[in-house]
Amino acid sequence: MKVDLSTRIGLPVETVWTEVQTPALLKHIAWPLLRFVPAGSEPLETFKPGGRYLVKLRLFGLLPFGTQWIVTSLHQPEEGEWPRRLRDDGYGPMIRKWDHWITIAPNPDGGTDYRDEVEISAGVLTPFIWAFAQVFYRHRQRRWRALARTLHAHRLIKREMAVFQHARSEGDIATAWSALERAHVISQPYLGPHLANHWAMLSLATEQRDGRETVGQIVRLALAPLGAATGRIPVGNTGRANVSAIQPMPIADDLRRDMEDERTPSP
Repeated sequence: MKVDLSTRIGLPVETVWTEVQTPALLKHIAWPLLRFVPAGSEPLETFKPGGRYLVKLRLFGLLPFGTQWIVTSLHQPEEGEWPRRLRDDGYGPMIRKWDHWITIAPNPDGGTDYRDEVEISAGVLTPFIWAFAQVFYRHRQRRWRALARTLHAHRLIKREMAVFQHARSEGDIATAWSALERAHVISQPYLGPHLANHWAMLSLATEQRDGRETVGQIVRLALAPLGAATGRIPVGNTGRANVSAIQPMPIADDLRRDMEDERTPSP
């Protein structure tokens, strides 16, 4: 039985092609319906031609759903030509055939046409696995479209958090705080990264034995979900205890340029 679903993703086609080759993307768009736990000798770090990755499947992140081999190959024409395709010719004890092709190509709006085609064989379980695949790939494509709206911001957050981690390891506390403040400015609209930012601030404050900052971060961790629920976000706020949690602040020119420089069309 086959599943064939298509959607449009509001990101440049080169960006989408780069992302579909990363296990991190697979894990993100599959969550929370399915979680992949590496179980083989080859780490699940990058998809490559001829890659073979054994994973345990966890339904809803917890329930055992068997094991599966992910067997990857890349299919692309000459440099600069489209469409390009990624194949997972997977199989396992329960699902004997899970032949999944991802096809991507540019669309006239500057975004990406994205297609999932899957052929499934699981014996008497095939109709049930097919029904699950219908739900699963619709969920994946929804997650993809949502990610397209936030990918640029998440990359900037990741950059600033890398600066923070390096500065912290080097004992450069001033730079570490500066990086956390910049990450906070970017992360405020996204509850998960916003909470993670305040956890990092709390960790650094307790490490530095800064009582005022520690209390301030505990309060801000409590307030962050409220801000997300109401949509009241103080633009530019650095997230530190030395400023009001509801005070808008100017954004550094270089950070503002980076935040505005998405170069991605609307989905």
